[in-house]
Amino acid sequence: MKRSLLIKSATMLAIMGSYFSIVPTVNEKLRIDTFVLAAGPAASAYLTEEQIRPLIKKIPIHTNGYIVKDIYLDDSIAFGQNGAVWKSYWVKEKGGNENLFIDVDATTGKLVQFTNFPDDKPKATSVNIISEEEALKKAEAFILTVAHEVQGHVSRANEYQVDDSTPPQVMDHVFYFVRVENDIPFLENYLQVIVDSQGEIRSYSRKWYDGELPSPVPAISAEEAGRRWDESVKPALHYVYTGEQIGKYGLPKKNMILAYAYDEKAPVFIDAMTNQPMTMLGESVSQQSPIVPIGTSTRTMGKEQKMADDEIREKADEIARTMFQAERDQRTMGGSIASVSWNGFGEGSSSSATSFHYVRPAQGKEKTMKFHLGMDDYGEIMSFYMEEEHAETGDRIFPNPIPYEKAQAIATDFMKKLYPDQQGELYAIPLLPTEESKKWLFERNGGYYITFGWLKQGIPVQSLETGVTVDPVNGEVMGMHTFPSYQSLASIQVQKARIDEQKAKLVEKGNKELRLTYFMPHPEWRHGSYLVSREPKLVYRMVGDDGVVDADSGKWVSYTDYLQSKTPQDIAAHPQYLELLYAVKDGFFPVTNSKLAPDQPVTRGEFLRILLKAKARYDFSPDYDEVVGDEQFFTDIDKVHPLYETVKDAMQIGLIQATTSNKQFNPDRNLTSAEATEMISRLLKGTEDKKGALPVVTTGQPTTILTKADVARLLMELKSYAKSAEQE
Repeated sequence: MKRSLLIKSATMLAIMGSYFSIVPTVNEKLRIDTFVLAAGPAASAYLTEEQIRPLIKKIPIHTNGYIVKDIYLDDSIAFGQNGAVWKSYWVKEKGGNENLFIDVDATTGKLVQFTNFPDDKPKATSVNIISEEEALKKAEAFILTVAHEVQGHVSRANEYQVDDSTPPQVMDHVFYFVRVENDIPFLENYLQVIVDSQGEIRSYSRKWYDGELPSPVPAISAEEAGRRWDESVKPALHYVYTGEQIGKYGLPKKNMILAYAYDEKAPVFIDAMTNQPMTMLGESVSQQSPIVPIGTSTRTMGKEQKMADDEIREKADEIARTMFQAERDQRTMGGSIASVSWNGFGEGSSSSATSFHYVRPAQGKEKTMKFHLGMDDYGEIMSFYMEEEHAETGDRIFPNPIPYEKAQAIATDFMKKLYPDQQGELYAIPLLPTEESKKWLFERNGGYYITFGWLKQGIPVQSLETGVTVDPVNGEVMGMHTFPSYQSLASIQVQKARIDEQKAKLVEKGNKELRLTYFMPHPEWRHGSYLVSREPKLVYRMVGDDGVVDADSGKWVSYTDYLQSKTPQDIAAHPQYLELLYAVKDGFFPVTNSKLAPDQPVTRGEFLRILLKAKARYDFSPDYDEVVGDEQFFTDIDKVHPLYETVKDAMQIGLIQATTSNKQFNPDRNLTSAEATEMISRLLKGTEDKKGALPVVTTGQPTTILTKADVARLLMELKSYAKSAEQE
C-alpha cells in the first residue's frame, strides 16, 4: 500500500562544499531513517559505557580484530524503539575497509541494531553460496541467541509483508519475523535478519514496542469491520511509480502510471474499538478531505526543453529581483546541487541543479538577506534556502512559536509567488504535529516543515513533493526543496481511468484480506514528527500482497512480484555465476522478469553505459577532458537518441572518438573483445600511472563477440583492480 508513497528519501544538497538537508536524519551506511521524538529517562538509569562494552563482546558478533572507533549514548527515542541506545562504530584494527555498527538498549543491554559492512572485494569463484534454507537456519540460530525471549511471539520467516525500505538483496537472504501476540500480528514490530551468501550475519534490526499492548478483544466483529471498510475506505486516482522498465541498451525508464491508491490522509484502517476509519498516520477521520490547489493557474502542456546556462542564470536573476529585490552576489561563484532519493525497490531518483547566490542589502529595519536559488537544466526552481546567521538549530530557543496554520499560510504565500504559473498544480498537505513532536521538529529542522504535493491535471503525483521550512518565531521562510522525481510533471503522460473506485476495491480485496492486527501509527515520514500520540492500536486492515490497481487495465500491480523479478533465476548453473551476481548487485546489468540472459551478446551501446557506471563506481579518472561540439559528434547519434548523453559523456573523457574516416558509432552492433579492450584501456588511461596496469582485459580472440557473462568477468577484474589499488 505504501511502498510507492513512503519513499525513504536521503537527500543531501552539496553546495560549494557545504551541506543543507531538510529531510529525515539518515544513517547513510545503515540506511535507517531515525525519527527523534523525546528524551528518555534520566541518564542515571542507563548502563554506563564501562558496563556496555563487555555486554557487546558477549553478543555473537565477530569483533575480534576490530577496535571501537566511536561509542556514545543516544538518549532520544527513535521510531520503532523504546528509549536510549548505546551506539558504537567499529573498524578493522589493521587495515581493511570492514566496519561494524552495533547498537544496544541502554537499559537492558539487548541488541537493537547491527550491521556489518565487509570489504567489497570480489570473492573467489570457488566460494560456496549457501541456499535459502541454510541461511534461514543461520538467522533463526542468531535470533535464539540475541532475542531468545521472542520465541513463541514471532511469525514464520517472511510470513507477513512489512513496510520496510530494504531493497532487493541479490547476494543476500532477508528474513522478517513479525511479532504475533494472541494470534494477532503486529506488522510494525519485527526482527529483521540479513544473511549473506556465505552464511555470515550481515544485518539485524529489532523493531519492538516494550509497552503495554491494547486489549486483543475487539469491540466490533470482523463482519462489522468489513461493512465499515466497504462504506468508508475509498482508493483515489494517483499517478504512481510501480517500478522501472528497462529499455534499449539497458537504460531504465521510470514512468508513472495512473492507479488507484491511498495517500497519508486517506482512511485505510478501521479502529477495532471505535469502528472509526483511520489513516496510515493514525488519525481518525470520517472521510478524506478534498484536495484544494493553492490557486488556479496552470502551465500550457509542452515538451521539456533544456535551457542554456545563460538563460538559466537570467531566469534565476529575474526571480531574485522580482520576488526578493535581490541581486546576484558577484563575489561568490555558483555551485552545484545534487539530490538523490531511494525507494523500497532499491531504485534511486536523482536531480542536479545549479546554485546561484544572492544578496539583498539592509533597508531600514530589514536586515541584509543572503540566500541561494537552485535551478535545474530546464530552468525549474528546485531549491531555496537562507544563509543562517544564528547558531545551530539545536541550540536555539523557540519562545511563543506561531501556530502551524499560520506557518502553512506563510509557506503557501511563498509558493504562490515562487510558482505564479503553477498554482493550480500545487496543493498543501496539512500535517499538524503533536506538541511533543513539534518541539523535536524545531530543534531538528529549525522550524515548521510544510509539505506541498503536485497535481497532473488535478490528480496527485505520488513522491513528487516540495517541502518548505518556516521559522516558528519570526515566520520567515528558511528553505524550500523539491524532491527528485521519477518523472517530471511535464513529462508524465496524461492517462484516463477505465475502471471506477468500486471495481478497484474488488481487485484489492482479491489480493488482500481484512484482518485484525495491532498497529503502531507511523511518523509523518518527511521529517519524523508524529501527528498522533505514539501508542499501538487494534485495527482491522487489509493484509497481503503490496501493490496498487492499474486504473487502465483494472489489474493488480504487485510490488512483491516486481521485487522478486529483479533477482535473476537463470544463472545458477552458469560457469560465471559469481561474476554475474556481482554485476547485478553492483547495478551493471538490469534484470527483467527474473531473467538476465547471461549468454546474450552485449552491444557497443550497452557496454558504453556499463563503462561509464564503472568509472563512477570505481573512481577511475581518465587523463582526458574535452568539450565535444556537434561537428565532432557521431552522425548516427542525434540529440533525441536514447544514448546521446551517454555518448557525449564518453567522448568528453576519451572513451570513444569520432574520426574523419569513421563518423558512425554503431551502438546496436555486438561488442568485440578488441573493442572492449580498447575502451577499457582508454578508461584506465591516467589511472595506470598511479595504480599500475590491469593484468587482464581481453576475452578470446579480437573478433570474439562478448556476452554478458564475458563482460561480467571483465567487470570483476576491474573491481579487483580498483579494490587492490585502494589498499596500496
